[in-house]
Amino acid sequence: MFKFIHTADIHLDSPLRGLASDGPVDRIRGAVREALVSLADLAERERVDFVLIAGDIYDGTWDTADTGLYFLKWLDRLQKSGIEVYAISGNHDAQSKMTNVFRLPNNPSGKPVMLSSSEAETILLDDLDVAIHGRGFAQQAEAENLVRQYPPAQPGMFNIGMLHTSLDGTSGGVHHRYAPCKPTDLISRGYDYWALGHIHTRKHHHKPGETPIVFPGNIQGRHIRESGPKGCEVVTVDDAQNISMQFVPLDVFRWDICDINVDGVDDADDLLSRFAASMRETVTRGDGLPMAIRVIVSGTSTAHDTWLSEPDKWSRQMRADAITLGGADVWIEKVKFETRPLKQLTAEDVASGPIAEVLRLFDELAVDDELARELDRELDDLRGKLPGELLNGTDAIATKDDLQKLRSIVSEIQPMLLHRLTSEEVAS
Repeated sequence: MFKFIHTADIHLDSPLRGLASDGPVDRIRGAVREALVSLADLAERERVDFVLIAGDIYDGTWDTADTGLYFLKWLDRLQKSGIEVYAISGNHDAQSKMTNVFRLPNNPSGKPVMLSSSEAETILLDDLDVAIHGRGFAQQAEAENLVRQYPPAQPGMFNIGMLHTSLDGTSGGVHHRYAPCKPTDLISRGYDYWALGHIHTRKHHHKPGETPIVFPGNIQGRHIRESGPKGCEVVTVDDAQNISMQFVPLDVFRWDICDINVDGVDDADDLLSRFAASMRETVTRGDGLPMAIRVIVSGTSTAHDTWLSEPDKWSRQMRADAITLGGADVWIEKVKFETRPLKQLTAEDVASGPIAEVLRLFDELAVDDELARELDRELDDLRGKLPGELLNGTDAIATKDDLQKLRSIVSEIQPMLLHRLTSEEVAS
């Protein structure tokens, strides 16, 4: 019997993204390092024979050498505990990007820690009857199906394949398509376990009784798109080569989503009571860890215009209530209103004249691509004044040439603008 840990996508010292200035910036910056310590603690506690890292130890080129030195110290700790580490490079730490990487020391057995990035390599652990096959990325944008280079299974041994891959059809458009292959390609090698990396969500792509094809996810969520528990797989193989797997959370800071449904709500203040109920449930899922939570308000309500006419007011109140509900270790990352009015506002709902013209313009923006592109061009000056973090990624607020995103922003602006215009008109 032997036991090993399968982990991937550590992204050591990756940059902080997507938290308001009042959030725990320093705490999140150190979270990946703390999760890596938790990984070493687990390896020693479980007395595993070896640790597999299926790509992306680092997050690209280092700002300082401190990142590499930290990993070397972590590696030294495991090796002194008699635990060997085997890793492959992924797209973030491809050989072409990590030109200044330190040379890693060999394992105590004399075998290399980092497998080749130029050809598929096999490491034999004769004392355990284990063969580890893998190849890292030489270039970031690896478009080749690397599995075709992997050797057949070693007879009489437990064969493990390591690969950093998008595995066709599994990334959902969130991750780039690197080293594409299909589960059938993996199975054709005749291995007993596939240790994959690149997809940051834990996924198993096999049925009971089939060769395990496993993404463990990353060890620590770094932004809201990496929500929920993050950790690694502890894999035990008995004398008959029966495999058992246990997912063990390693994260020290948790990201999560608090969904609030407001269907049928007439009183705008009822939003806060629904938020309290959903927030309590979300905090419970955090397993007592510090949390950053995105609040998403959705549904159809007569209070739609009230909320979207003053979104900052309602967001501030929910941020304040979150402290009461979850304590000082809970932060609201963002509040998003995705509600709809019970009745769509039309030109007939307001007087003719300027208000009707505004409504007509909003209607045209929803269907006229050329008009939307004209508005997009008008935003170029604004984009030039915005910081980079607001222009890139899924949560970018003004991405150029993204008409769908632009229309989403326009739909949020409409109720705020109309509320203010009609209120001023009534007052005058």
